[in-house]
Amino acid sequence: MKCLFLLSGENIRLAKEEVLSLLVPKKHKVVNNLLILETEDINLADRLAYTKKTFQLLFETNKEKIIEDIKRFEWQSIYKENFCVRIHKLCDAQKGGGGGREGGKNRLNTNLATGWDRGVGTSEKQLADHIWDKLKSPKVNLTNPKTSIEFFITKDKIYAAKLIKELKHSFESRKAHKRPELHPTALNPKLARALINLAGAQKEVMDPFCGAGGILIEAGLIKLKPIGYDLYKDMVKRSKINLDHYKIRPYKLINQDALKIKAKYNYIVSDLPYGLNTSIWVKKGNENKKLSLKQKDKKQRIKNIEEFYLKFLKILKKILKKKAVIIFPNYVNYKSLIKKANLKIEKEFSQFIHGSLTRKIVVLK
Repeated sequence: MKCLFLLSGENIRLAKEEVLSLLVPKKHKVVNNLLILETEDINLADRLAYTKKTFQLLFETNKEKIIEDIKRFEWQSIYKENFCVRIHKLCDAQKGGGGGREGGKNRLNTNLATGWDRGVGTSEKQLADHIWDKLKSPKVNLTNPKTSIEFFITKDKIYAAKLIKELKHSFESRKAHKRPELHPTALNPKLARALINLAGAQKEVMDPFCGAGGILIEAGLIKLKPIGYDLYKDMVKRSKINLDHYKIRPYKLINQDALKIKAKYNYIVSDLPYGLNTSIWVKKGNENKKLSLKQKDKKQRIKNIEEFYLKFLKILKKILKKKAVIIFPNYVNYKSLIKKANLKIEKEFSQFIHGSLTRKIVVLK
């Protein structure tokens, strides 16, 4: 089926890659914040975090041929009970469009029965009249239609589509401060979900630094088995409380140093520890010592973090079967560390947090 995805304007590149990583289409194209592709399993799209709506693409046309193509299309084949028509005019994205600090947002203007473009004079009602004429027992429902037909107008083309689903997730209700157990540096649930999808994860996901379980929760809610490791018993306990709160089953939690993991996993997703309240293991002489990141010497702190990250990446190289999605802070030389660990970067993204921190999201294989 040929499908159309209305992507979130927060970060269009991340939204696009999330869809492509999950559905793996042979071909695709992006027009403004629309992603068009063919897929056999649209049900996987329910997992998507940065997609607003999914559609069945009916046909492509232009302003000159729109009425002719509407009259030609077999509307009865996609009609159920009642219908409504909506027109959206997509404004051009700014160059580098990605949302946030990666580029400007696209804007979607919904022009109700006022005509979609000056000089064209075609309204939702006029389009609906032509569709009405092609149906056997037409009924209109403007508030809760069973068949929502939407037209997306871009600079050169018009895309006619039937709504499959509006993706409404309760990410806001699962933010860290609203869970039973808090972790101060926990990811936004929306981003956590996207990371899992960027990995193309199936069946299970492992987080070697699970903290209070933010990534594990999102994995469990999309029917993947969450597996979490953490050095601290308190964090494992917090993860358990949070996973039980969201009624996630089955899951596996292990109180173990990430540098000692030996089991292999297909998909690994993690936000590496870098907060000032974090302790890491570093080599001092012939011994490994636990070291707090609360240090005044910034250069030494970064050096310690990079030493720890390199150790972990070398472990990751041994235990990773397919893909990993790892978040690094921007102030470490993550590309050099990845190269030293003999891992390969497939994709990477940036997410601005504040003046001194940008997250570097890296897909590894």
